[in-house]
Formats: sequence, structure tokens, C-alpha cells
Amino acid sequence: MKSVSKAALAAAVLLAVPFAVSAPAAAQKKQKEEAPKFKVSDAFRKAAVEVENLIKAKDFQGAAGKLDALEAMATNDDEKFFVANFRLTTAANLKDDATTIRALDALIANPKTEPANLGQYNFFRGDKTLGQKKPAEAIPFLLKARELGYVPNGANLNLLIAQAQLDAGQLDAGVASIDAAIKAEEAAGRKAPLAWYRFAVDRLYRGGKKAAASEWLSRQMAAYPSAEGWRATLLVYLEQAREKGVAMDADLQLDVMRLMRAAKAMGGEFDYQEYADLAQRRGLPWEAKAVIEEGRAAGKIQASNAAINELYRSAVVREKAEGSLAAEEKTATAAANGTTAKNVGDAYLGSRNFTKAAELYRVALQKGGVDANLVNTRLGIALAMLGQKAEAKAAFQAVTASPRAEIARFWTTWIDQAPAA
Repeated sequence: MKSVSKAALAAAVLLAVPFAVSAPAAAQKKQKEEAPKFKVSDAFRKAAVEVENLIKAKDFQGAAGKLDALEAMATNDDEKFFVANFRLTTAANLKDDATTIRALDALIANPKTEPANLGQYNFFRGDKTLGQKKPAEAIPFLLKARELGYVPNGANLNLLIAQAQLDAGQLDAGVASIDAAIKAEEAAGRKAPLAWYRFAVDRLYRGGKKAAASEWLSRQMAAYPSAEGWRATLLVYLEQAREKGVAMDADLQLDVMRLMRAAKAMGGEFDYQEYADLAQRRGLPWEAKAVIEEGRAAGKIQASNAAINELYRSAVVREKAEGSLAAEEKTATAAANGTTAKNVGDAYLGSRNFTKAAELYRVALQKGGVDANLVNTRLGIALAMLGQKAEAKAAFQAVTASPRAEIARFWTTWIDQAPAA
């Protein structure tokens, strides 16, 4: 989202209404017979022709040197229009931004300026101001250019507006402009670049709008689904959430890692070790053991990794020491609240018995006394892994508290991408 080059304006500017004093006699006679569009004095005309000839000869410095005197001769809007037009042409070619802005202001304000040129003039006025690090002043001109339907070459107007708004501290407006740019690309049958989504996510996180940032991350993944994209997105989410002081406990991190696993987005040894450690700390040796075995089978865990080998040994020991889940299920069904059912549901989820996990989570919700946001997240995961998309999305929609609501939104995005079971 950079400002357009200085050469762009010079290339775009033409003499809006060239003088015609050198036209053939017949043409001059015809002009006299027709009602003249511009009224200029003979003295002004003579001086203006000198400036025009210098411009045609590409002596822009020489032409610029005569403009103050020509401006002093201008007594009406017609003559002031020509001065501003000459000044714009010379300043643009000389790359004199301050004088370019002066000329653009004069042309925008002059009633003799062709309406068809106003969009371009407002755009360049805003762009030049943005280049001077004055975003708040640039916004009205860029908005006016968009209102007038101007479409610049080599720049995306919506993104320039977004850049100005964000740099001026107008976070919501800036993100809305990025959204408009993406929708305009979609309407034209094109996919917006990945960088646009990332830019919105970055600014929203920096602005402390975590829910909106996670929503944009979900949009990013919907537009650019891939295992690598999922891993990057989820790691960025975890990192930026921590930077903003969000308490990401082991349960929250585990549900994020579960999504990474489901999306086949696990990276190297560190991902598998972190996942297995989280599962082990939450009392889920079945899950810790299975994750390590997957990493080994995929060739992503080295046999010499002592830390992972110890995690695996511990998980095997603890798995053998666990009692019958069927017996605990009966206890959970008879309990006064849903705590035991939630815990047994977690065990079933960790051992990938998703059908039983969903049953126990529903019991937990019915009995109450549990964190409904956590249980609905886990219920959604179990149903998603069973391929019951509609039911899973309903469970995720019931997750309302942050940061679990953001995690549920990621899972919902993955469900929309996943093939039918």
C-alpha cells in the first residue's frame, strides 16, 4: 500500500485546454464565430503562449519561472485556470510536490475545471498529502476521488484510503476500507492478495481488537486454505494473543493444537512436543502417546529426541494405569453435576472416541456446573471429527466468551473447508 510514484502524476497530466493562437486562419475564424469557452485578455494570451511553448519544448524550469508573473496578470477564473494547469504540468514534471499540491488545490477549486478531471485531481492531491505523512489531511481527497469514480493506474484506491485511515488512527474505518477493497476484487472475479488479510489482522491485533482480528484470520484461512496457512495462522494467533495479555491456559492451547492436527498443519518436533506435553498435563496420556506416534510415523520426530522419548514413556505408563472409562461413564451419569461427565468426555476425546465424547459432553451441559464455553468447544470438536458439520457448527456458535469464541470461529472455518466425512 505505497503512494504512487512521482512519475505517475507527470505522466497523467496533459494541458487541459491548450491555446490555439497558432491555428490556421480558417480555424481561428471558426473559433471567433463560435461562443468562446474561455475568456482571456490579449496580454494574458500572449504571455500564456510563451509559457505553453516552453512546456511543449519540455523546458519545464523555464516555464515555471514565468508562472508567478502570469498569475499576477490573471483576473478571472478562466485565466486562473490556465495558470493552475500550467503550474501543475511544470511542477509534476519537476517533481516539486509542494507546488503540485498548490496547483491541484487551485484546479479543484476552480469552476472552469472539467468535472471529468476532478476525480484524478483529488486522487493525486490525497496521494501527495499521504506522501507528506499527513494521513488525516489526505483522507477527504481520497474519499472524494472514490466518490467521483476515479480508478487510478498502478494503485488501489481503497487500500490507499485504508492506509490513510489506519495511519490517522481510524482503525475501524481503515479495516472497513480493506474489506471494501477485498469485496471489489471478489466482485471482479479475482481473489484479493493474502497480504491484504494479513495487514488487517496485524492492525486489529495491534489495536487490541482481538475478536475482530481472529475473525479476519478466519476469513484469511477461508480465502487461502492450506496446511502451511493454518499453522502460520494459529501460531500468529497464539503469539499475538499472548502479547496482548490474553491468558492462554493449557486447555485453550490444547484446543488450538487439536485444530492444527486436524488441519494436518503440524510442523516439526517442537509442535509435537508441545502438543504432547499439553495433553499429558491435562491428564490425557492417550492423546499424548498418539500425537508422538503420528510425528514419528511422519518422520518429523527424531529417534534421539530425549525429551519426546521421555514424554512418550510417561504417557504409556499413565495410559496403562488409567481405569475403565466405561465405569467412570456410569459414575458421571449418576453425578449431581456435569463435572465428571466433562472429565470423562475429555478422556474419550483424547482417545479419539468421538461418539462417546459427544455423548458425555451433552450430559455435562445438561447437568450443569461446568464451563459451558469449554464444553461446547469440545463438543464441537468431537462432532467435527465425526463429520457432523451442522451439529458441530451449532456447538461452536454456543461459545460466546473470548478467547474461546475465537478458537471456535477457527474450528468453524476449518469445518467449512473440510471434505464431507
